[in-house]
Amino acid sequence: VAALGTQSRGALIAIVAMAAMLWWRNRNKALFGVLIAIIGIGIVAFMPSTWESRMMSITEYEQDGSAMGRINAWWMAWNLAKANFAGGGFDIYDPGVFQAYAPNPTDVHAAHSIYFQVLGEHGFFGLILFVGIWISVWRTAGTIRRIPRDDPATSWVADLGSMCQVGLVGYLVGGMFLSLAYFDLPYNVLVLVVAGKRWLEEVRSAEKAS
Repeated sequence: VAALGTQSRGALIAIVAMAAMLWWRNRNKALFGVLIAIIGIGIVAFMPSTWESRMMSITEYEQDGSAMGRINAWWMAWNLAKANFAGGGFDIYDPGVFQAYAPNPTDVHAAHSIYFQVLGEHGFFGLILFVGIWISVWRTAGTIRRIPRDDPATSWVADLGSMCQVGLVGYLVGGMFLSLAYFDLPYNVLVLVVAGKRWLEEVRSAEKAS
């Protein structure tokens, strides 16, 4: 509710992506789908009229100055990365940089995308490392998600891995339209996944030793 109340279109896309993944993994898809629809309708009913008009602007981005400014910033990041392998650093959102690399040099915007943010600031190599981190986290979460659930002492780790993947979907999909490359929460998820895998390895090692 709080995320939707910000009237962030990226937040809406992230929530929809997470709900879709929860539905996909649910055994009773029909009942869960109805539940999601009821909750969604109930939440939207409490949103102000400005919320609906802002969300509808997703399909009309050509007339949205904010959206076009983001696209301009994406092109700036792309052109900057092509010209500078290591990117331009953290201070690239100023008129001088846009004058050199943006299609519209007078429209200075933040990237509003974790991918183009990292691309502009750290170049193609930095983007590869960034994406590689989250692929690794996803795979590790998938590993602990697939452990047998017949042991109550370790079954919670499988649930942890599964829900961490759901959270990552929200970050990686919503992040396409938000400047949150350094937002701390996904890195907390990273730590949870690594700690969960490490804990599971220690438990299994202790079981073998006994």
